Amino acid sequence: MPSIETMASGNPSLTLTEDTEWETFPDQAADFVRMFGGIVLKRIDTPVERIWIVLIKWRPFYLTFEDFPLRMTLDSMNSSCASVIHEIHAHLIAEARQQAR
Repeated sequence: MPSIETMASGNPSLTLTEDTEWETFPDQAADFVRMFGGIVLKRIDTPVERIWIVLIKWRPFYLTFEDFPLRMTLDSMNSSCASVIHEIHAHLIAEARQQAR
């Protein structure tokens, strides 16, 4: 279930899914960006990390694969991203409730 946390910066981070793996992250990330009309600015893909820099509603985010705990997150780059995080969270919660019916 999607959840919001506050990062050390004070900006919000949205856990999108805990159902992800190193191999599935690129497809899941691409689907997420497409679903919210985002733009991928940069893909950082090294042997130890997977992070995409994306714009959603013209605000910058890190779309991140985390391996402990295992999850995919959307991390705000600045305070102007908070409203988008809350909007996406509400959309994902509503979608999850509808699928549960």
